[in-house]
Amino acid sequence: MDTRDPPRHVALSTRILAFALEGLKLFGIAVGCLLILAAVVLFSIKTGIVVPKRWFGLCAWTGLLIWFVCKQCRRHVRQARFWVIFLALLLIHSMAFIVVLQRYPEWGLGWFAPIFIIEAPFMVMAVETLIPRKHSRKHPIPPVNT
Repeated sequence: MDTRDPPRHVALSTRILAFALEGLKLFGIAVGCLLILAAVVLFSIKTGIVVPKRWFGLCAWTGLLIWFVCKQCRRHVRQARFWVIFLALLLIHSMAFIVVLQRYPEWGLGWFAPIFIIEAPFMVMAVETLIPRKHSRKHPIPPVNT
């Protein structure tokens, strides 16, 4: 959550519009998730295949992880390098969880939260470390004459 104060010079109507657009975006994400959930439930009813809830937990917590990293690394999301690094990390995350969830069918939903609390900051640190910072110096350091 961004706890910084909004700039004072921004018009109230602009802030209200930004707030409304953010709300619409979140509402759209929620509707999309409900549609996917409904499709899985209908598929399950139609075919008789039951999808264990641990897989829904993986999807939900991975979605939260994606949101968290994108929110924390907002200044990098327009860079291709960010997406390459982030997708590689998500691939590792997904492969590791697929192995764990297949080996331990009794995996409880409560285990996703502590793993998220550990994994999310490390993923942000990895992205921030692997993307070089752009230094803006008005006066570059002159070369040393030896």
